[in-house]
Parts: sequence; structure tokens; C-alpha cells
Amino acid sequence: MFFSKKEAKYSIKGEVVLVTGALGAIGRRLAIRLVNSGAQVALVDILSETEGAKFCEEISNGTALHVAAYLKADLCDIREIERMVEWADEQFGKVDVLVNNAGIASPNMLYDGESGDRISMMLKVNLLAPIEAMRVFVKYIQNGADDGRKGVVVNMASMGGLMPNRGGEVYGAAKAALIHITRASASLAPLVRISAVAPYYVNTPMVLNNPKLKNNKTVYPSLMLSVDQVCDATIRCICDTRAGGKIFALIGTWTYASMWLYDFAALQIKILAVWSLFTLSIYRLLGIAKD
Repeated sequence: MFFSKKEAKYSIKGEVVLVTGALGAIGRRLAIRLVNSGAQVALVDILSETEGAKFCEEISNGTALHVAAYLKADLCDIREIERMVEWADEQFGKVDVLVNNAGIASPNMLYDGESGDRISMMLKVNLLAPIEAMRVFVKYIQNGADDGRKGVVVNMASMGGLMPNRGGEVYGAAKAALIHITRASASLAPLVRISAVAPYYVNTPMVLNNPKLKNNKTVYPSLMLSVDQVCDATIRCICDTRAGGKIFALIGTWTYASMWLYDFAALQIKILAVWSLFTLSIYRLLGIAKD
């Protein structure tokens, strides 16, 4: 299934969007696109307050309106994640959308030079932080549900979470788990609509400056994505009222593809489960012991 204009029923004009990893290549461009579409942005990153304030001033375009605010936070610290949503609400009076965009990779191979500390940090930033952010945000929305409050979450996953490859074992494992949690959260809609974008390699410094990707046979330059393609998909996920629980893969020019392969895999598991129960029942009826 592809995105269509009929599905984009949710307007981001006047909405408050909380973006993590906001001073990276994707985060910066996404913030600019959101502000240009009429949204207000609460930006979170680990870089300095000075750099964050400078970027907020840039995207405000000299307007007197309060359209952007910045919080320096370490997403490896659960307490700072809990504070993040509260801070955004204090800044703008509400939080409508959470974009879990923060992510880190490693230049080292898992079995050749990687450290335990780096592995731990990748799992914290790429998996545990977005899980905690979702938990806190969902609780925030639930607390205001009686007043009509609803929310949207878009997780920045990766094709690496769907296609295992040498050199991306830990990163891919974290993204695969994030995809699983996104799928498992489908039932929260329409109160909180959670979806994910799973891009192929993107033209960002994190990818281009990673030495282990230079000779990686799974990297096809002609299929690499631009930052704007990822931002397009993220904004469409925010706007698509039917995107809850869905994963959207991005690769080359085939930008907005629903993860039907992922759905098919889940269907296969269900079929196998039903078949196992059926055969077990037959064995019992026939009095055949089955180890």
C-alpha cells in the first residue's frame, strides 16, 4: 500500500511536535519542514544549549511567534526522558506529536574492535530511549484523554531492522525491536497512533563517514535516500490517520511502501500456530502421543 492524499487527514498546522535527535541532519531538516507547515517544534538533542538556541533562532525566521524551543538532554538517562515531555508541555502548553528520531551507529565491527560500552550506548539510544519516550508520552496523552487529547508517535526505524547485515548487528537488532514494538502498539489507536519509518541508507554524515560501510556489499549508492525523502515519509506518517501500527519502508525512488512482507511473515506465524494446534488435536483424538 502506498500513501495517498486521501489518507493524509491530519493537519500539523498549530500542532506541537517533539523531535529527538533534533540537531542531526534529519532532525534539522524535519524541524524546518514542520515549522514551514505551521507546526511548533520542541527540539531535543545532546548538543549544547548554545547550538540549540542558534538553530531555534534560524528556523523562527525572525518571527515574534514562539515556534521553536530547545532542550539539551542525554537520552541514556531515563530521568531526562521523563522530563522531556513535561518540558515541552511547559514550553507550548501541549504536545501532540513525538518523533523518536535520535539514533547512533558505530564505526566498529561487532566481533572486531567493538566495545561493550559502545554496544550498551547503541541499545540505550536506539531502543531503550524511544521505548521510554513512548511510555511517557502515552501516559501524558492518557492523562488528558478526558479533555479530548490525542497523540501521534513516529519512530525512526531502519531497513537494517528488517534485513540483517554484517557490521550492523547491534544497530539492526535495536531497530528490529523498535519495529516490533511499533507493530504491537497498533491497538493504542486512535488515542495514540504509533507508526515507524524504516529507511535504507540515507545521505547523512552518520552514514557517509562510517568506514565500515565503504566496502559493504549491501550498500547500493543508487538506492540511497535523501534527507528530504525521509522527512517526507515522517510527515506523511504524522498526517496519515490510518498509519497506526504500520511500518513504512523507504528505498531508492520506491519511497512510500507499506511493509507487506512484514505482515506476510506475521501471517505465516499465525498459520503455523493454527496448524500446530490442529495437528495436536488430531493426535489427541487418535490417542497418539506426540513429544
